[in-house]
Amino acid sequence: MRNPTSAGIFYPQTKEELLAELNLLFEVQTEFYSDALGIIVPHAGYLYSGQVAAKTYKAISTIKKKKFVILGVDHYGTNVIATSKQDWITPLGTAKIDIEFVNKITREQAIIQDEIAMEKEHSIEVQLPFLQYVFKDFKFVPIQLPSLQYQEILELRDVLKDEDYFFIASSDFTHYGSSYGFLPKESIYNPADYVNKLDREIIKVIQEFDGKKFYSFIRKKDLTVCGYIPITLLLEITKKLNGKKILEIGYDSSFSVSRDPSTIVGYCGLVIL
Repeated sequence: MRNPTSAGIFYPQTKEELLAELNLLFEVQTEFYSDALGIIVPHAGYLYSGQVAAKTYKAISTIKKKKFVILGVDHYGTNVIATSKQDWITPLGTAKIDIEFVNKITREQAIIQDEIAMEKEHSIEVQLPFLQYVFKDFKFVPIQLPSLQYQEILELRDVLKDEDYFFIASSDFTHYGSSYGFLPKESIYNPADYVNKLDREIIKVIQEFDGKKFYSFIRKKDLTVCGYIPITLLLEITKKLNGKKILEIGYDSSFSVSRDPSTIVGYCGLVIL
């Protein structure tokens, strides 16, 4: 069993407090997309990105699939494409690993079981309470992704694509501020507006549904979308599964809560149909 490492930091530590927060977050109104193939959702603290995440999960609450692949970020630089064979515990209970699929994909040399590499990573863990709240009985496969070349992403796509699974890319959007090494000169007069406009540009590129173009766009401009590898892989997988369009469900930034213009992170929820 993997014990939670983000409870009490990114989301409430007790079941009662977590349910109370989720109940509040899921009061948000949204359209429903029962034919969705995947989503892009943020992974910051629920205080900051929880409303965008909840709205996105609520939008897919009518899907029939109950098996999920969560594509997460390698924030701690382990530099391995890692998965887990342990069930994961959250304050809401135990999230079951789809061991058959994990066994299948780890037969390919690119993906390895590495419980230690995934121990502290929050980008996958913070998605589980949302899944537990919406779907109750489900299985999942966590995939932690380091920096990859585009060709490596295509190889992973061919390993992971499966029409029986729903795919989740965990990513925040622009990380702005000196602490992130991203402080463009043109941003200094109105950082919040700059981040919003840049994220709108990023969303527009994502909605073109071209994984290679998105990957190249982020790399060429040296942008700070932490999960651009998961997003690229999601685009490639869902395109192969006959995905046709990408809809924006919600957008916000940390500035809405913090009112701190020196450090801003953008959050977007998108659904792939």
